[in-house]
Amino acid sequence: MRKTRNSSIELLRIIAAYLIVLRHFVGANAFDVWTQPLSFNKIILEGMFYPSGKVGVVLFFLISAWFLCESTTDLKAALRRAWILEREILFYSLALTAIVLATDRSLLTPRILVSAVLPTSTDLWWYTTSYIVFLILCPFLTIGLKFLGQRTHRNCCLASIILWSIGGGLTSFVSFDMTKENVLIFIYLYALVSYWRWYQPELIDRRTATIFVILGYTISTASVLALTPITLTLDRGTHQQTMLGQNEWMLPVMLIGFGMFSLAKQHHFTSKIVNSIAKSTLAIYLITVYPPISTLLWQRMFDMHGIYDNPWLTAYALGIAALTAIACIAIDYIRRALFTISIDRNPGKWFNNLWKLSTKKHNHNNQ
Repeated sequence: MRKTRNSSIELLRIIAAYLIVLRHFVGANAFDVWTQPLSFNKIILEGMFYPSGKVGVVLFFLISAWFLCESTTDLKAALRRAWILEREILFYSLALTAIVLATDRSLLTPRILVSAVLPTSTDLWWYTTSYIVFLILCPFLTIGLKFLGQRTHRNCCLASIILWSIGGGLTSFVSFDMTKENVLIFIYLYALVSYWRWYQPELIDRRTATIFVILGYTISTASVLALTPITLTLDRGTHQQTMLGQNEWMLPVMLIGFGMFSLAKQHHFTSKIVNSIAKSTLAIYLITVYPPISTLLWQRMFDMHGIYDNPWLTAYALGIAALTAIACIAIDYIRRALFTISIDRNPGKWFNNLWKLSTKKHNHNNQ
């Protein structure tokens, strides 16, 4: 019997994708928010919307990792997941490139044209590339972490938190070799979430989770308030105003991400509509982060130059992000319909055939 998905977790997927759109509305916009003096709009955009995108990435991964660490440590299953994910990635890389090629070729570069055919290996979307690499490594990581036992695993988590989320998570110029947009981020998060799932599933209660979220946003907002006058006075490094929300492993982002995930997993409800929409959340990321589309959205269509000083800017940003996400979901429903009548009639069939063929050759060579 197929287990019904917890719609609270599925709703969190939708929220995570929405938060990523909000971040790009700020970070990829033609209008440079960082050079502006302190104001209510600046504090909301830099202190809350901008770091929320990284929170969205953490949430996306935590949701997957929470279930992955309880599945079998099977390389075949991991490769099959990567195969099925790659189909959607390849669809969007080719489809979006074809659309841009037909409408505005000036937005395309030779690198993007190559990436259209090889999206994962060329890092067209860093998250999907790093996640697929992680999926391949996951069976071996799971075995290794289970072999450590609870005490050693706990100590590994504590050392990692001190090293990266505290030591390297309170400034943007100290990283302890944690490279942004890299699979190492997911390995770090997996070590934490697997310990939480295996040994302390009730570690973060609702009160603690709420405190985590509030504290995370408070630290992020405080950094904008404190660093804006300094960076503007020095007339350099204005992006340091949001240094605490620039990467997934940073303390405020981790607090918010783990807090939000804990709140979601402790609340259970079922909704077929939410569960259906959640299946299209990756499309929101793929479409809006595709470089030419990102340029069209944030450099041309929704440039903040004419509205930045408007008191309705916050509502405008929230609305534009929502409309963008809804449009992407609608597009993905078309993609899903096409997949349903074609390659999803037997998902993973090609992979299974290739796996059988490769194992037969391997067994034959070993005879």
